Amino acid sequence: MQKDPLNRVLGYVVPQLILTVVVSAALIFVSVTAAYSALVGGLIAIVASTWFALKVFTARRSIEPAVELRSFYWAEINKIVLTGAMFVAVFVLIKPVNGAALLAVYFFVYITPAVVDVLKQPKRRRETKES
Repeated sequence: MQKDPLNRVLGYVVPQLILTVVVSAALIFVSVTAAYSALVGGLIAIVASTWFALKVFTARRSIEPAVELRSFYWAEINKIVLTGAMFVAVFVLIKPVNGAALLAVYFFVYITPAVVDVLKQPKRRRETKES
């Protein structure tokens, strides 16, 4: 049974959002700059991942594998450009910024979908065996 594309996207985005809020809230006790830098880093990862997931999961499916592969490549290229633009904007527009908090939370939030996917694998295997 295939999930609705929007539910698939939310399945990856919601854990990213939760991690961003929790880490940012914890860093408020370190410093306000670290907290908002972490929040911005997490939001950069969330926006880029959401863009990619929407492009990939909600795109009209093609019969041609080459067309599918091209759409994945374009979605990834767009994600990279969007991420770069957001980082430039943050470092230019937000002063002061805690670079360590921004980049660390960006990285952890960025890898969250891979962790979620690994955690969902046993469930997926059970669903496949029952079908």
